[in-house]
Amino acid sequence: MTGTQLPDLWTCPKCGARFVTRNMSHSCVTGLKPEDLFAKSEPWVLEVFLKFEKLVRACGQVTRIVQKSRVTFMVRVRFASLYPRKEYFDCGLFLKRRINNPRFWKIEHLGASNYIHHIKLHSADQFDAEFKTWLQEAYQVGEQRHLLTKEA
Repeated sequence: MTGTQLPDLWTCPKCGARFVTRNMSHSCVTGLKPEDLFAKSEPWVLEVFLKFEKLVRACGQVTRIVQKSRVTFMVRVRFASLYPRKEYFDCGLFLKRRINNPRFWKIEHLGASNYIHHIKLHSADQFDAEFKTWLQEAYQVGEQRHLLTKEA
């Protein structure tokens, strides 16, 4: 797709979730809060999550989606997710390029130039300039900005 405008998002008639494609697979779970997901976690977990969410919201307008196993953030598409684990968060960032960096413990290739980069977050001290750059880049993927600049 090229041009200056992206198509409207499709809205699920059951739960109201919005997606870039019609009938996109999702769980229709609504009403969960981060506190529900982290209820049995150590106090540091909610603290790190709140700092992460503040960084995400500093990128621009986002929708937060709390699910049974993760919290994810989206603009037009999901671009950042946190999966709580016993001793860390598994943070996934959706990027349009592969970044080889030892901080990423796993990189999923989803085809074409789509990659989910996973980083283990143990504390908010990891939210340095490099991390913030990756998060901002992931936010731009969430906006689908790359579709507006592609050549025909």
